[in-house]
Amino acid sequence: MLKCFKALIAFVVVCGLFYLGHGFILEKAGKYLYYKDELKPADAIVVLAGEETERVEYGAKLFRDGWARKDKVIMAGGPLVWKYSWASLMQEHGVYLGIPKNAILLEDKSRTTEEDAIFTKEIMNKHGYKSCILVTSPYHSRRALRIFTKIMGDEIKIISAPSEESWFKFADWWKRKRDRARVLDEYSKFLWLIIFNAKADGTGA
Repeated sequence: MLKCFKALIAFVVVCGLFYLGHGFILEKAGKYLYYKDELKPADAIVVLAGEETERVEYGAKLFRDGWARKDKVIMAGGPLVWKYSWASLMQEHGVYLGIPKNAILLEDKSRTTEEDAIFTKEIMNKHGYKSCILVTSPYHSRRALRIFTKIMGDEIKIISAPSEESWFKFADWWKRKRDRARVLDEYSKFLWLIIFNAKADGTGA
């Protein structure tokens, strides 16, 4: 009886601590999805498809500021509708923002982040590029880096540079429906990645 009472007290204390500190815990959970490296020049800038404008805008800014040593931007995103792909629309946006059209390479076959990495690696190997700056949204940055690092291996150095301006905000994300949906979706994909990568590597259960 005493053990049950102690367990109940411990449970109540844990619940109380979580209630009092849930904001801190949830904010930390959201920020775990974010990963940014120190920005350094690389052979090319890789911009992943998604969102409305933030990724291409930041990729264009990095290009204009001279971070791409080979003066190339790879727009990565596959079929969208009819003859259009994410990559082709991103190219139009990039040209509008000041990137010369001949500086943009299209990776227009991918439908997932993993395929982004696979097909982007093919382009980079074809052109002899050994490093890239990876641009995506803040909430997507850690998972994207993990996938690209696994697929690129030691052949290509990756610098994670999530967009600086984004609709998504880590502060109080759990209070906003759109932000909650994004974090939960990202964690579900991250969990899937961890489980199935572990099995593929022979380290899973």
